[in-house]
Amino acid sequence: MTPDKPRATLKTLARHLDLSVTTVSRALKGGAEVKPETIERVKTAAAALGYRPNHSGIGLKTGKTHVIALVMPVIKPGEIVGDLGTLPLIEGLTAALADTPYHLTIIPSRPEQDELEPVRYIAEHGLADGVILNITRSEDERVKYLHSMNLPLVTFGRTELSIQHPFYDTDNIDFGYRAANYLLGRGRRKLVMLTPPQHYLYGWHRKVGFQRALLEAGLSFEEHRQLLIEANATDYRAQTREWLQSGWQPDGFICGTEIAAMGILAGLHDSGRLVGTDCDLVTLETSPLPEYFRTPVSGFHQDLHKVGRQLVGLLLDHIDQRKPVSELQIIEKADFIER
Repeated sequence: MTPDKPRATLKTLARHLDLSVTTVSRALKGGAEVKPETIERVKTAAAALGYRPNHSGIGLKTGKTHVIALVMPVIKPGEIVGDLGTLPLIEGLTAALADTPYHLTIIPSRPEQDELEPVRYIAEHGLADGVILNITRSEDERVKYLHSMNLPLVTFGRTELSIQHPFYDTDNIDFGYRAANYLLGRGRRKLVMLTPPQHYLYGWHRKVGFQRALLEAGLSFEEHRQLLIEANATDYRAQTREWLQSGWQPDGFICGTEIAAMGILAGLHDSGRLVGTDCDLVTLETSPLPEYFRTPVSGFHQDLHKVGRQLVGLLLDHIDQRKPVSELQIIEKADFIER
């Protein structure tokens, strides 16, 4: 649309096609009461004339913002890289919103902030029709607050609240269990898991699965040396060298991210240990990066582009009340890739 050309409206389309404004509006929405050939004709003309719906006008009539807010933690000072899965997650969210009247806005959640501050800002300023929360706690105060404000939400991860809410989650108990059994099956007996802080529910779930596999194998679980909280490790390479110079030297490593796996591999190389011979390593991966590791590393793949699409679908169904909340809760297992 050039500056000299007026914006195409529903009336413009209706006059151009010799149809009523109501028919054009219903056709653009794919209404069942409109013939398929008419829908196709209207959509073709809309594309040719550069028609775009006026969302501000729609918002005034409906009270909706047509905005979905993603509350996204930002990296901490001193971190070299963030979560490699952030970009595919956002790509999945935006792809799922492409054919809807909604668009995505990202609200950063900084480490030094009260975790309620970003969601309060969204709710109190009426910035969004729905909120996507990432990295949940067992008793997540953000979920409680949004529920009390009657603002639809979906979480990437579960809570243990009595409040029923939509969620998508990877089965992290299954990941911890299968990852440990993979290493045990390769003859490893001194296993270490790198895991998120235990106040995040997915970190707790990984520990539960890991511990279960060890106990089923007749091995003890010694949390103080078999569980490394990722937030406490500033240098995975140095940590690995420290382990391998100690009296208790692990021979199996479970990493929660590709970055952690890279650090462990560097420490193993420094210490002259060969993966597949002296020890083994497995990781949860959200990107193609492990395909390029010089040392092949098996992993459990989490498709975050798919996760983004799922989260949007669940939230929009919740906003429009198309399904009961009990049908908007998904738990899926990560796919194992052996290399």
